[in-house]
Amino acid sequence: MRAVSRLILIILCVLWQAVSHLLVAQSTSYVEGKVFNTATSEPVSFATIKLKSRQLCVYSNEEGNFRLIKNSEFQSDSVTITCIGYKKYSMAFTGMNDGEVNSISLTPSQYGSQEVKVAVRELKLNSVSIIRSAISKINTNYPVKPFSYISYYRDYQKTDSNYINLNQANIQTLDSGFNSGSGSNIYRLLAFRKNMDFRRMNNSPVYPVSDSSDNQDKLIPEAVTRDQYSNELLTLMSHDPIRNFKTRSFSFIETFSENFIDNHNFSPPSEVYNDNLLLYKIIFNGKTGIIGDSQLVSGAIYIRPKDYSIHKLEYSCYKNTKGNGLKKAFSLNVEYGYDNTTDSLLRLKYISLSRLFKVIDTDDKSFFRLLSLRWDIISNLNPTLILSFNNKLDPVIASRKENYTFMVGKREVKMKNIQVAGENLFIRFNINDVEGMADSCDIYTRLLKDINGNILDKRKSMEIYQYRELFVQEVNIPVSLQDSSIVQYFSPVNDTLSTIRKKEKYRMNLPETR
Repeated sequence: MRAVSRLILIILCVLWQAVSHLLVAQSTSYVEGKVFNTATSEPVSFATIKLKSRQLCVYSNEEGNFRLIKNSEFQSDSVTITCIGYKKYSMAFTGMNDGEVNSISLTPSQYGSQEVKVAVRELKLNSVSIIRSAISKINTNYPVKPFSYISYYRDYQKTDSNYINLNQANIQTLDSGFNSGSGSNIYRLLAFRKNMDFRRMNNSPVYPVSDSSDNQDKLIPEAVTRDQYSNELLTLMSHDPIRNFKTRSFSFIETFSENFIDNHNFSPPSEVYNDNLLLYKIIFNGKTGIIGDSQLVSGAIYIRPKDYSIHKLEYSCYKNTKGNGLKKAFSLNVEYGYDNTTDSLLRLKYISLSRLFKVIDTDDKSFFRLLSLRWDIISNLNPTLILSFNNKLDPVIASRKENYTFMVGKREVKMKNIQVAGENLFIRFNINDVEGMADSCDIYTRLLKDINGNILDKRKSMEIYQYRELFVQEVNIPVSLQDSSIVQYFSPVNDTLSTIRKKEKYRMNLPETR
């Protein structure tokens, strides 16, 4: 009797824990915002949204959206929104309204630029010399000694304005320093979840939009990168050209320290501000002789003139589609900034990488396909194989014997004749040839279409963008983890979680992609 009571008690405890977890999840609420450019009304991507007194920082997504947890402890706090090239905006947390997307407008920074232009002219600096100096000072402006940081990571796909297959994680990175590539870093998984608030679908097989038949990289067309063992996180980090300035990163930037200047044309520098920090903004495009006529590359690099530190890189590649104009093939946005450490070195703030995929739409149920297959023995002389399809067959193509091969083991079976009748295909054999076919037979079709020209088993394709993004939350924060939490040769979705994940200190909802 005591054993039974103990079992009931255990069950009740488990149920209470589950219900409590559910109640906590349901009680979480947010205030939402969207950041705009006052001059153009366009959304501001990757703006920094920070709670002043708590140093809690999130970033707007590509469309300018962000969410903050509605926490009673934040009611006395203020929110500051900053972005390179814009004036800082501040407001009280209580000024954000519930139940609506709060519109926040940032004004482009338009400070006096005459002194900057005079200084540039007097020092005879041009964009190429500024960038060359910035590259030469990477080992001075960024940490070469090991350091660590904790970040929010996500990967997802996007079609139109819909998000698909959103995976989220908190990652601790043990960075070996800029003297070595990111491949030597250690990544530990603090927490992971599949976000079920968004649609999940099986949209493979996946292939990139590329005209190159010898393309070896699925991430970016015509890029050559080292094998990352299909690890989404490691693939993302290997494409940071600033962090990996000595090794090849991706198309046209190639090895940043060696090829970036040679492969691009640069406009004269203009001045922008990140809050009160003066930066040179240098717009560039890819040289036609390097990029080719079918693609267009554009971007901007932001460099601080005081120490030639690189604060931001925006890079996009567009493919010239015949008759449909330019379509973005891939893009990279990466920003570095100063943190709360005392060494005055720049560390990663965020990195976002996207590329265009064509995928098979596995939700397509209208594709031309076989519904059933059966034998009909009308007479001993004419055994007939009947194949039924969901659409009417093209009678000309379906009647050609050369479009079919029937194998029993290694023996090919000859057909007697073929008859097409709407959605049904009748294939007759001689009785002496069909031995063993009813038990085991492999059927191969070379070309089979319905009357609308749809090829057998070919589903519709759809274009989606694959995103991988990482946002740094804290730097040089010690976390005790087990080795089992190390992200190795597979996607974070399969990795073992660390034992501290239940503490939920580093929330995975920041920023949410809504």
